[in-house]
Amino acid sequence: MPSLLRATIKRMAEPLSDEEFSAALEAAQRQIVEHAGYLEKQLYDGIARTVYAVLMPNRDELLGPLDRAASDANLAVELFQNVRRPVVRTQFEGAVMRGLHNYVASAMTLVDHTRRVMRDRSGPIVEEFERRKQEVVANPEVPFIQGLRNFVLHHSLPFVGHEVRLQPQPNVIATSEIQLSVRELVQWEGWPASTRAFIESHGQALTLRPIIRRHSELVVDLNLWLYGQLADENADALAEVNELVVRRNAILGGLDMDEARSVTEEWTRRREDPAPSDPVDVQSLMGRRRGT
Repeated sequence: MPSLLRATIKRMAEPLSDEEFSAALEAAQRQIVEHAGYLEKQLYDGIARTVYAVLMPNRDELLGPLDRAASDANLAVELFQNVRRPVVRTQFEGAVMRGLHNYVASAMTLVDHTRRVMRDRSGPIVEEFERRKQEVVANPEVPFIQGLRNFVLHHSLPFVGHEVRLQPQPNVIATSEIQLSVRELVQWEGWPASTRAFIESHGQALTLRPIIRRHSELVVDLNLWLYGQLADENADALAEVNELVVRRNAILGGLDMDEARSVTEEWTRRREDPAPSDPVDVQSLMGRRRGT
């Protein structure tokens, strides 16, 4: 601990000048953000942010219209009717293409972010992650989505077709599955041979919805497993960071260490409680700096 911070902690009950307070608080904050446990948490939290804030919302925005087409008879009829302007079909296909573009782009964003986090690492977690990753990549949906990202971003948006089934079951007028044209996809030369074979195995059209669901399931499970492993490995270092946070809060509030720990735990409880909490009386928590 720097001498300035140590001296400040020892005499926390004494009033601090503004200069002493600012210098001590800056030193305490620097210890937090430069600690290896804090830096490691920033890395693996980045994986979780990409999964929860980017990939999964984009997946849901794509699956929303795909699921609706499979369950909404009125929409299914609109997708093939030709007796009036195709306003609904045009809007629907636009939503699917936009969602597809965003999903495949975010899938590769997650790959790049995870690759950066794992760069230059070694040890059991890395070895197990590589083993699990190879199992995931062996599923043809995964390299297909990777290739589709390059197709969409560097070639063109694929034509969105649909297979409509009239009266597929009693009391259901129609359902529809959104598909991509196999002929259009295989005209692009960028597919690896194994992925091209996967595309061609679908005949004339490749149904999109089950591929998106399967791909998402695989990559989300893999990356959240990795997040959990890295977090567990970092637990001891993060406990040290949490202690530094208590010391920082002691300076911030002019508290002794026991009071600062109690305040920090209360803030953490409020932050992590899913239920709405009452407004926080900040002065009641942190109101004694320099005798206030």
